[in-house]
Amino acid sequence: MAAMSAPLPPPPAERIREVKERLDGSTMNFSLERWLVREGLVVGRWVAEDDRYAPVGTVSWGVWWRGRPYGAYRIHRPDGSLRGYRVDVIEDVRIAPEEVRYRDLILDAWLSPSGEARFEDEEEVEAAIASGVFDARRARRVRRARAVMERGGARVVARIDAAIAEAVEAVRAG
Repeated sequence: MAAMSAPLPPPPAERIREVKERLDGSTMNFSLERWLVREGLVVGRWVAEDDRYAPVGTVSWGVWWRGRPYGAYRIHRPDGSLRGYRVDVIEDVRIAPEEVRYRDLILDAWLSPSGEARFEDEEEVEAAIASGVFDARRARRVRRARAVMERGGARVVARIDAAIAEAVEAVRAG
């Protein structure tokens, strides 16, 4: 489902800010095209214009839900082909018309189109648990999110694709 069957409508002019809060209090901010903001869901799109984060022309669809232990990116290479799905374990998702803000909980995963998961930063998570940076609640959240991706990665991929399809249709419908 990652490939769009019809051409995309022109991107919306409105922007939304993605604010990724790190555990040390620092933030990363990204300006995204605002494709969909509704109760509990945000879909934005970023197109690389320089090589700072990705090759020029790379497209990243960002999807965040209130209440889910992850946010996700469907990433396409400059030629349009699907690179994969990057999933961040997160907490405290806050959605406003002009901003989506969340706290990053270190663990990341790459999901293949079939949902097979490859995890990153697991050693950092274990160190955060051992040092007390992660309390028991955060440790449970990270482990639960990992289990969801490990056992249900195909469902996560389908959920990401469905949210993006909903956003595209909303923009197409005006």
